[in-house]
Amino acid sequence: MLKNKFLVFCLSIGSTLLINTVQAGIYKHVDQNGKVTYSNIPSTNAKQLDLQPIVVMPPPTNSGSIDERIIQRRESMKFEEQRSQLQSKITEEEKRLNEVKEEYKDGVPDRLGSERNYQRYLDRVEHLRKEIQTRENSLNALRSEMQGLVEKKQDSTKPTP
Repeated sequence: MLKNKFLVFCLSIGSTLLINTVQAGIYKHVDQNGKVTYSNIPSTNAKQLDLQPIVVMPPPTNSGSIDERIIQRRESMKFEEQRSQLQSKITEEEKRLNEVKEEYKDGVPDRLGSERNYQRYLDRVEHLRKEIQTRENSLNALRSEMQGLVEKKQDSTKPTP
């Protein structure tokens, strides 16, 4: 009989502890040094926090929109890659054009030691002039391609009725 009473007592204590644990909140305790401790076990000078419950929403089940978003993301990544490559080509072409223009010096470049013959000098000047013209045309074509790419991106992002 004593064993039964002891068993009932232990079960009642255990169930009380279990219920308190399940219903336990979150407690915030600040000690003398300002150290903050959060726990699910109440302690002296601890304040129970009243937190909003966490609401978990399932993801949308419309797989069509997911596929569309994946396609849009891939197109966006492809656009950014193309734009980046074009921008680096434009930057490189501008750098080369500036170098050639600097050497050209408005049609009066410095004469090199290997150009004792005046015709060699004139040939180099003509070559520099043609190179400037070629690089400017190339740069204009790259900028036009970039503009077309941007316009194409803007057209693809417009919603269709």
